[in-house]
Amino acid sequence: MSSRWQKQHIHFQRIVWVTSIIITVLLIIPLLLLGQGIEVAGVFFIVIFAITRITLAFILKNRFANSMVRILKFDYEEIERDFRIVFKNKNISFKRISEEDAYRYEFPWHKLSMTVEPYWLSPDSKKPATKVTLFELTTKNKAFAEMLAKSIDEMADERPNNKVEQGLKSDT
Repeated sequence: MSSRWQKQHIHFQRIVWVTSIIITVLLIIPLLLLGQGIEVAGVFFIVIFAITRITLAFILKNRFANSMVRILKFDYEEIERDFRIVFKNKNISFKRISEEDAYRYEFPWHKLSMTVEPYWLSPDSKKPATKVTLFELTTKNKAFAEMLAKSIDEMADERPNNKVEQGLKSDT
């Protein structure tokens, strides 16, 4: 079916990578100065980098989240109409902006944006998917973002293609 919403900080990804590399290099230099071989330092580099990256990602990206991301297993052009219906039914005012390979929705009263773009699950996957990102989350618009996410979840569960998939799963 579909994934669930994941909270993350969209600007911390580069910071996490760079910081992980810097910390790892600073921890490896003493090993090399103490006469350890390059093979030992290489193994420690990989282990320390992995541990540092996971730790920083958990601490920074998840704790200070400013976006919510979900992958829907529908074509982004087909689902775009459903988004407008959801917004109309919930009386949500929005401004839709078409971009090259995406749609962006601005919710000016809530200072929140949503991007809808194609997403590839894997290189050999033939099924279309859509990446939905709610960004510019703040404490003031968090309730609105969660209501919007719940509405999108309900819309995805009610789509005809999804009901067919659920029926096939219950028959097996």
